[in-house]
Amino acid sequence: MDRTELNAKLDRMFYPASVAVVGASDVPVKWGNLILTSILGWEYKGKVFPVNPKKDSILGLPCYPSITAIPEPVDLAVLVIPAPQVSGALRECAAKGIPAAVVISSGFREMGGEGARIEEEIVRIAQDGGIALMGPNTMGIASAHGRLEALPTPTGPTPGGLSVISQSGNLGLQVLKWIAHKGIGLAMYAGTGNEAVLHASDLLAYMGGRDEVKAVAMYMEGLADGRNFMDIAREVTARKPVIALKAGRSQAGSRAAQSHTGSLAGSFATYRAMFAQSGVIQVNTPTGLLNTSAALTLLPIPRGNRVGVMTMGGGWGIIAADECEDRGLVLPPLSGQTVTDLDERLPRYWNRGNPVDVVGEGDPELYLHVIETLARWDEVDAVIALGIVGRSRYVEDFIACQERFDGKLYSKELKLAVLKAQIQAEDRVMTGIGRIQQETGKPVLVVALTEEGLSVRRTSYSPVISLSTPEEAVDILAHMAFYGEYLAGRT
Repeated sequence: MDRTELNAKLDRMFYPASVAVVGASDVPVKWGNLILTSILGWEYKGKVFPVNPKKDSILGLPCYPSITAIPEPVDLAVLVIPAPQVSGALRECAAKGIPAAVVISSGFREMGGEGARIEEEIVRIAQDGGIALMGPNTMGIASAHGRLEALPTPTGPTPGGLSVISQSGNLGLQVLKWIAHKGIGLAMYAGTGNEAVLHASDLLAYMGGRDEVKAVAMYMEGLADGRNFMDIAREVTARKPVIALKAGRSQAGSRAAQSHTGSLAGSFATYRAMFAQSGVIQVNTPTGLLNTSAALTLLPIPRGNRVGVMTMGGGWGIIAADECEDRGLVLPPLSGQTVTDLDERLPRYWNRGNPVDVVGEGDPELYLHVIETLARWDEVDAVIALGIVGRSRYVEDFIACQERFDGKLYSKELKLAVLKAQIQAEDRVMTGIGRIQQETGKPVLVVALTEEGLSVRRTSYSPVISLSTPEEAVDILAHMAFYGEYLAGRT
């Protein structure tokens, strides 16, 4: 089927008005129960039809003996039945005119022998019946804007702009949990499994054309058609970022990928060259995939690789400078006008260099002045702010220490007031950074004193991202700069 027809069927898959769960169960440990519970528990707004010939009702819903027995139209069928039964169920889907199906079941090509034969059969049935088929051997799909989670465990991400395509179910679920926990916001998730019919490239083309999708993150083990992927990737990266984690770069990893989903991993160097030529941002770890995808979904894209750094102390600034140089980022020397602007607010003994060391000053308005001065400077494409957030944790620890040695030193009300003032100061800084990003179109990455991994702060202007370490911020900016320079080279 052509792309227009396929995209229409994928609309029915990710935004279905009705879903049939084939193999639905009321036994909590069974996949047919897990998938059905996740769909119902996330408050899916469409109609749900459990299918199980041994049951009259499941989880309070009428249960049907077969797909063809369902008296209403069905947009999406989710199959959670043993592999030998899938062919018959798909024939029923075709007979009923169901446009999309997700086959959760395993036991196909990845097992070889009879499993491979069954997979070939379901491919023929799907193609003859005009069914867009996801899987088999997948943990499912999700659509946050469509309130659909056809997954074995609910993840509950808020609707947002990041889509995820994963050839690994467990890694895909981990990324979904992170997206939900960190408040990044999900558009769609596709666990592609064995890719018997639908391939990662098909999903990339579809998601790349959806307005609600701002970036696409991919976990990849192998591709059936590298040239087709490149053509689609070039088309998508002209409009939005694509971030890929390619597994199997070692011989052991390549063998594991082939046994996992039957994928042919291919040469890692070939993939690296393909990504670079098509504008795909390559990362090497799941954490890197999450961090970079979040930043490219939520923050402005830098136009180049020039970075301004503000630090609360010299050590972190030195580390950030070293990391920037290692990753191809440039810290331009401050211009005379920039030094003059900062001289008006900083102590006379400040270093007058980039990184800008604010020498431990505690004024939130000073931090914002320095960050804004750097962001508005034409020689800078992005800003890293080190150590300006997280002091509230230090204040909490200090108060606890005081109470241990002399609980009467300060009143409880005064201690709470001090803590509240610090939290409010940090809130003002983060809101100010959101405003600076919005007005300048340049990303500002915050490295917090006491952060644990990536954190997203929603402000009244734009979201702000904070991280644990300078190297995390530099890693993100290096990937963002690659994409910004790629876009500049296309114009």
